[in-house]
Amino acid sequence: MFRTIPILALILAAPASIEAQGNGGPPSWLVNKTDLIGPGDLPTHLGFTLNRSGGRMVSADKAQIAVSGTVTDAQGSRPAQFSIQSPGYMIFRDGSSRGVGFDGNGLKATGGPLTANDHAIAESLLAHFPDMICLQVAAGGGYRRIGSHFRPDGGTTPAYKGPYWTLLAFSPRTRPGLASGKALQQDMIIALDEQTGFIAEIRVVLGGSVTQTQFSNWTQKGDQWYPASIVRLEAGKQVLRFDVQAATVGAAGPVSAFIP
Repeated sequence: MFRTIPILALILAAPASIEAQGNGGPPSWLVNKTDLIGPGDLPTHLGFTLNRSGGRMVSADKAQIAVSGTVTDAQGSRPAQFSIQSPGYMIFRDGSSRGVGFDGNGLKATGGPLTANDHAIAESLLAHFPDMICLQVAAGGGYRRIGSHFRPDGGTTPAYKGPYWTLLAFSPRTRPGLASGKALQQDMIIALDEQTGFIAEIRVVLGGSVTQTQFSNWTQKGDQWYPASIVRLEAGKQVLRFDVQAATVGAAGPVSAFIP
């Protein structure tokens, strides 16, 4: 048995239906004043996803992931890198020295206000990255499991063999310095690949327009798994792509490193 995905209806319905639900109280890293995701901070499906990826963000020696590669958008292709750190800091820099970061006090960009392209980068490469999804859910908010065995092709592929998705709806807690509907403050649908256990896609609807961030070609390096391809679609059109060439996991650095 399979389910097709009326994804627009699911996302529009999700926020009202998950406001009162959550993960059972404050995350352990707030209660215990540590910076790490604890064993009870995530729902079962995302806990499995985090462990499947290599258990990042759960121990002091795996509190940061640094990713480098090539970003392609309206400005062309160029080298770029981004880092994510528990409990939710992030920084992006590219070959033009443009920086976008979150140090716990709001999103900031180098040399002026955030542009539309900065917001796209902040959403898809940072806020929607699987590690950051786990950090956001662990930090609190509402979520619910929509169901399992959804197929993303809408039921149009003959003799369909996969992938199949489990869907979670998530609404983050309000955080000072962040605008509703922007990165880290978005209601979203989280799609988990049932065969691999990895996050396959994040979908967001704002003003009736669907944004998709897709993660594919997951690759193992040591005991860690990373998506080698990250693609952002707006209304079905690709507007951003990041091809991962290297990724490393290490201990947390200073918060100042996340100020662009």
